Amino acid sequence: MILKQPIKTLTNRFPEFILSAMTSQTKLPSLSIFFPAYNDEHSIAALTEACILIAGRLTDDFEILIVHDHSPDKTGQVADELARKFKEVRVIHHEKNFGVGRSMIDGFTQSSKEYVFYTDGDAQYDVKELERFAEFAGQFKAVIGYRLKRAEGFKRVFTSRCFHALTFFLFGLRYRDIDCSFKLFHRSFLNKVNFHTKSALVDPELLINADRLKIPVKEIGVHHYLRSHGSSQCLRLKLIVAMIRDMLRLRWVYWFKV
Repeated sequence: MILKQPIKTLTNRFPEFILSAMTSQTKLPSLSIFFPAYNDEHSIAALTEACILIAGRLTDDFEILIVHDHSPDKTGQVADELARKFKEVRVIHHEKNFGVGRSMIDGFTQSSKEYVFYTDGDAQYDVKELERFAEFAGQFKAVIGYRLKRAEGFKRVFTSRCFHALTFFLFGLRYRDIDCSFKLFHRSFLNKVNFHTKSALVDPELLINADRLKIPVKEIGVHHYLRSHGSSQCLRLKLIVAMIRDMLRLRWVYWFKV
């Protein structure tokens, strides 16, 4: 059985007395948590258990969705084992690799609860910080994170700054960290969003819609950690070119078709 191996949980990032002090009295009516998973066989078990723990503190009605994007490793097997072990866990399997954008859209559209939170499957964030986000859920339909300090090297920081410059130039977005994978949304906002991209531009498109709909957005700083396994695919030239192409196409869509 895959899950019988000892797992170092994400709760170890904060001492217990700090976690106790951080515990919010805020309760949400219901909560969906999802994360895309690709080559994440070593991280999703601990991440799922951490999600179950924090969701249980915030609401009595929650679900955890793992969006398995046809990973070549054992991510899908681990996800299915988690679904058998925990009744709150559901797995969405892609028949082929569609990419992170499609995985995010499936997570948003196939989740069923009033609030929807998403993060990455590589566990570079501590989901316990979601408690601070929940405190603002009643005032803001979009609560988004920004990394207090990026854990990656110079190349990722540089490409991120270029990305932010492009999104500001093309769409006027003025957020601190558009592509930070730590966001909480209310269902009423998500129901108004029609996605026109299936690439990694889902994050910007959500915020474009928030601006267009005049949805107040709360930004909160979150901690960012190095990956414990694997490496990012974001710096591949093919993906960068595809993202720039999709940015231009998305700008055209919002100028003339929306």
